[in-house]
Amino acid sequence: MQNQPPFIINSTYHREESKDIEFKSIASQHPVKKIVNHAEEYITGFLNALVEGQLYIGIDDAGKILGVKLSRSERDEIQKIIPNKLRNTDPIVSPSLYDIAFYNVLNEEQKDIEDLFVVNISVLGVDESQFYRTSSREYFLYKTTGGSTYLKTGTDCIKLNTTEIAQEIQKRKQKYLKQELDNIDDKLLQNPDNRSLLKEKANIAKLMGDIEKMDESYKRLINLNPNNSRTRVDYASAHKSIGDLEGALDILEDALKVDGDNLSILKTKGEILLGSDSSDKVKEAFQTYETALKLNPEDYTIITQIGIALRKLGKYKESIKVFNLALAKSPHYRAAKYEKRITYHKMFEGGIRI
Repeated sequence: MQNQPPFIINSTYHREESKDIEFKSIASQHPVKKIVNHAEEYITGFLNALVEGQLYIGIDDAGKILGVKLSRSERDEIQKIIPNKLRNTDPIVSPSLYDIAFYNVLNEEQKDIEDLFVVNISVLGVDESQFYRTSSREYFLYKTTGGSTYLKTGTDCIKLNTTEIAQEIQKRKQKYLKQELDNIDDKLLQNPDNRSLLKEKANIAKLMGDIEKMDESYKRLINLNPNNSRTRVDYASAHKSIGDLEGALDILEDALKVDGDNLSILKTKGEILLGSDSSDKVKEAFQTYETALKLNPEDYTIITQIGIALRKLGKYKESIKVFNLALAKSPHYRAAKYEKRITYHKMFEGGIRI
């Protein structure tokens, strides 16, 4: 630190605790471990709070300068252990993000008190963008080696629980997604029919939970190319991912009116129907897969789905035969083997003889 005033024993430090300043006093005869633990907690806490912070160890909560007794070997140990410990945080805290300094505590005559120091850990402020992985659209917070997440707020450095971590990440993630969405909207003003931008906008809107904008983007894509079945399948899958199964099925029904013999549409429709607990929906899934199989009789993945539908309808023996047919076409298909075992298990549970 530049222009650091002297630390005079029992005097009051000229600054107060705040969001970016923290005081800690240590009375232990073996202070190294406590200093290292405080360092990890507050370095990650300041970083997570996106503030340039200062931790002063050897000053109490009232700002009174007390110092910490540290021999030369203990000071060397602190300088070595802190970086080593922070290499095991998640993610790793780079040594370039913090600095460790030892300031002599002075007596009233302003002479050094032997081996008495204030330990100052300075944490650099980081840009929030460093916490956001654009490729996966994931936001993270630093975790300590013990898996805890700290956040410096006001004069406290709080340990977040699971719910609080999720809320904090979601809040920050939404902020970045909105920024991405605004950037795409700006580009679309110049090129409103750009399909790549519209697809990206639909995906970001889905992640944000903005269904209106997601629908708007997909409908624009469909209007640009009404015969593109891939867009309609993606649109239905987006509604499925947010739990709107009926909406997804409606989209697929519209798609089948345009292209009734499209395997991708039929398979997606069958998958959604098959996930239902309704026997009527499962029967419809069976019929949908049968229609798809007529278009491609050698597709063992469709045959396997038909087997699953039969099992869900309680037709175990017919289901086994269908799985055998799938395996005859593709002997190493794991899904068919697995579903066949599940079906046998259900048969034995129900006391059904083969």
